[in-house]
Amino acid sequence: MFLRRKKNRSGTTSVVIVEKSLGKFKHVKTIGVSSDEKELEKLHAKGQEWILKHSGKVDSFKKYQREEEEKLVSEQLLSNIENILLNGSQLVLNRITSG
Repeated sequence: MFLRRKKNRSGTTSVVIVEKSLGKFKHVKTIGVSSDEKELEKLHAKGQEWILKHSGKVDSFKKYQREEEEKLVSEQLLSNIENILLNGSQLVLNRITSG
């Protein structure tokens, strides 16, 4: 399976998934239609993901990158919680000692 950009009569471009079998091209799925180049790039990426998902292949680099991002976000979140707890106890103790 692979992606193809197909020009339409209306001036828009379709991003479609096709496969070649017995010398003939078979339309598998239309991902989307747009006339904006940025949107077409997004549709192309979405089509690549669809092909990987439905062909049984896994992009291990993308999976690793996603795991690393999740780890970084969770570490930042936990760091903020510790800061809040420390500041909160100081605020309470300052009120008791000054009052």
